[in-house]
Amino acid sequence: MPEHRTELELKLISRVERGGPLTFRDFMQSALYDPELGYYNTERPKIGRDGDFYTSSNVHPAFGAMLARAFMGLWPEQGRPLTIVEAGAGTGQLARDILSGLREESPHAFERACYVIVETSAAMRSLQRERLDIFRDRVKWADLEALARDPFDFALVFSNELIDAMPVHRVRLARGRIEEQYVTVARGSGGPALSPAWGEPSTGALNDYLNRNRVRLREGQIVEVNLDAIEWLSNVSRAFSRGFLITVDYGDLSDHLYAPDRPAGTLRSFRRHTLIDSPLERVGEQDITASVNFSALIEYGRDSGLERVSYERQTSFLMRMGLIEKISEMERAGTIRDLKDILAIKNLFVPGGVSDNFRVLVQSRSQGPGVSGQETGAGDDEGLSL
Repeated sequence: MPEHRTELELKLISRVERGGPLTFRDFMQSALYDPELGYYNTERPKIGRDGDFYTSSNVHPAFGAMLARAFMGLWPEQGRPLTIVEAGAGTGQLARDILSGLREESPHAFERACYVIVETSAAMRSLQRERLDIFRDRVKWADLEALARDPFDFALVFSNELIDAMPVHRVRLARGRIEEQYVTVARGSGGPALSPAWGEPSTGALNDYLNRNRVRLREGQIVEVNLDAIEWLSNVSRAFSRGFLITVDYGDLSDHLYAPDRPAGTLRSFRRHTLIDSPLERVGEQDITASVNFSALIEYGRDSGLERVSYERQTSFLMRMGLIEKISEMERAGTIRDLKDILAIKNLFVPGGVSDNFRVLVQSRSQGPGVSGQETGAGDDEGLSL
């Protein structure tokens, strides 16, 4: 039997042997979110130095402070509470930094703040409650279905590196036809093992997605299709009647994401900050992610009443929110402790830093007064003055 065979891999082998091949999407769903053995539902560290990857929120608290500043710019006030809904809050560190930023920069906004977390992982909820204990009178947890049944009149809903962790279908063009990747079981000298295979698309929605996003594949080219993101977009839009949806994630527009120079797609697996060759290895013990198609979020968002306000690189967003000025304030206040702290902050905006490949998309729902700026065009770095 091969080395490092995980309990979840054995479970999936048994599932395939009983019920037949899984779409790659269903495999990825189980690998990441199996209730007992999925990557995000286990208690081993995932984010930060002791985990498998870093996020902007773990680089430095200044990232959360800039988001807090952006939220205050989008809040029309007029007697409304400042309702912030974070979908997929990770360890809770970003929520803590945002609330700390609000308390520091605008005590009035902080007093009006209600911070709602939508989190499906019990392990993550436990971490969040511990990390956010100092703000326990400002934070509550809810599920998306409950929010959809009783939506907020006005809310700022956001996610940070959530959509790139949703399960994706993988498709390719082979002999002029669209095929979908499945996960099956191959038998060798080491015993049964999960193995990739290609077959007919499991749903016509895959072709519809490619056509709507005007994706033209070359022979043999593989791309990811995130249908779960489209469903999530529809569901989350029902959680608020008016307000904004802010998406921060790793990705790009369709023209760049599905370009010929990416023949194998964008799917990646990480373990202990190392890129792993195959997502079928160490199942449940490594992260699996794919870049977000922001063109699809913009296109399908209109179906749910979400209109694009701005789309830009995360670096541009942070600079526009005043990151450099924030660094100066921290230096004067003595809150930048050492060289390590300085390097961490610089990593948010220098070329090649953590923000380089991240984008910030702001969409509005029934946009009301109190927001400066206007809707931007389709450019890569066009932002809203908040």
